[in-house]
Amino acid sequence: MKVFIALSALLAVSLAEEAKVVASPLAYGYPYGGLAYGGYAHAGLPYAAAPAYTYAAAPAPVAAAPVVAAAPAPVAYAAAAPAYAAYAPYTAGSQFHAQDEFGNLNYGYANINSVKQEVGNTYGGVTGGYSYVDANGQLQQVEYVADGAGFRVADSRLPVAPVYDGVAPTFNPEPLVAPTFNPEPLVAPVFTGVAPESVQDTPEVAEAKAAHLALVAAAAAPAERKRREADAAVLDGASRIISAPTP
Repeated sequence: MKVFIALSALLAVSLAEEAKVVASPLAYGYPYGGLAYGGYAHAGLPYAAAPAYTYAAAPAPVAAAPVVAAAPAPVAYAAAAPAYAAYAPYTAGSQFHAQDEFGNLNYGYANINSVKQEVGNTYGGVTGGYSYVDANGQLQQVEYVADGAGFRVADSRLPVAPVYDGVAPTFNPEPLVAPTFNPEPLVAPVFTGVAPESVQDTPEVAEAKAAHLALVAAAAAPAERKRREADAAVLDGASRIISAPTP
């Protein structure tokens, strides 16, 4: 707003200066007196002074109302569920051990696989127990005592003997029934005077017998033998008389 006021004042001052120049053009000391303007009858002309104009101050600028844009409607985004890698379950285990110089001891442990505790004396005997889950998913428990009387154990893995409840078993066998033997009557054979037919060879057996007899006959026939003359050199080399040494 101050800028508009300053511009209005400057414009008013400049217009006033122009009015002064029009009212008295020779009042500024310029050397117009020696110029040849004396022939013009301007001195007697009725020039009135220029009226002074009064300018009102410029109106204060009115600031335009700011345009407020409507905020966009919020857009809802579905957040994606974070994906986590599978992790191994955490299991905590513990163990303890206490022992002194007299042989007294107490120790044990516990973890996801098994549990054990033993207490006693190294020289006098100990008692303890442990448990675990076997491959079939069954819980197995063992309790034991080891001392001067030996080793005694109560184990869930040992077979359990049947418990006698004091009632004798009831025995009701079925009555024995003798077998019934009703053979058919024997019939003696009737001889009609005709001898039974001998057993006949099958074609395969007959062929095998014929081949065998042919081989036997060929082996029994006299084979030609050629007389071989003995070599004289062989006979001379082989016929040596070994005599006892002369004393």
